[in-house]
Amino acid sequence: MIKYGLKIWSNNIERFDEIVERRRRGEFDFIEVYSNSDVEHNYEDLKKLKDVPVLGIHIGNLNSAGFHSFYLTEKQIKPWQMTIDLADFFDAPRIIVHPAVEHTEETFWENLEKINDDRIIIESMPAISPLGGGVRRFGVSFEDLKKIRAKKEICLDIIKFIKACAYHKVDYKDYIEKALDELKPVYFHISGGDYDSPIDQHDNIWDGNCDWKWIRETLEEYSKEKDIYLVFETPKVGEDLNNDIKNINYFKTHI
Repeated sequence: MIKYGLKIWSNNIERFDEIVERRRRGEFDFIEVYSNSDVEHNYEDLKKLKDVPVLGIHIGNLNSAGFHSFYLTEKQIKPWQMTIDLADFFDAPRIIVHPAVEHTEETFWENLEKINDDRIIIESMPAISPLGGGVRRFGVSFEDLKKIRAKKEICLDIIKFIKACAYHKVDYKDYIEKALDELKPVYFHISGGDYDSPIDQHDNIWDGNCDWKWIRETLEEYSKEKDIYLVFETPKVGEDLNNDIKNINYFKTHI
C-alpha cells in the first residue's frame, strides 16, 4: 500500500495544530520534517507532532550551512547535530541526505563516513539544479545509484530521477521500472515537473507533463508486496496545508 506523507519544516510552528488535525482526519499518513538549522528547534512546540508518525528527517539547512556542498566542515557540525537531535526526538527511522554537485564517488563516501549514521538514506538527484553549480558529478546515473544502494538505501525522488533520465536521454518509464526492481526503494519523494527538461523542479503535480497516471499505477502495483512511503514536496501556498492535500488528492484520484 502507498502511504502518503507531507513535507514540513521544523520551524513551521503555525502549521503544527493543523497537521495533527488533518492527520487525525486521515488526509495523509505521516510527515517528513526538514531540519531548519537557521532556527533553534523549539521542542516544546515540536512535541505537538508526537501524535503524528515522523518517518524521515531531512538534513538542513542546505544553503546557509553548505550542505549542498556536503563537505563536512566546522560550519556544518551544528546543522548536522541538530538533524541528529531531531531524528532522536521523534525516533525517526530515516535521515535523508543529498549527494553534492561537485562530489566525485571518492569524496562522496569520504564525507559520508564523517557523519555516518545507520538511519541515513541517500536521495536520488538530478544532473542540473535550478540553483546553479554546474552538472552533478556523482549520484545521477543509474550505475551511481546502484553503487550507493550497495551501502545505503535510496530515497527515490521521482521527479529528480525523471530529470536525471532526461539528462542521460533515456526513457524514464523504463528506468523507473529498473529502479524499483534493482534499487528496491521503499521511501520516495514526489513533486511536479516536466519529463523533457533535465533541470530540477518542485511544482504542483498537475503542472507537469509526466505521465502521472502511469507513475501512480506503477507505484500501486509495486506497493502490493510491501508498504511504500511517498512524501509530497509540492509548493506551499499561504499559511495552511490546503495545497499539499490538493496535490495528494489529485495524485490519488484525478489522474
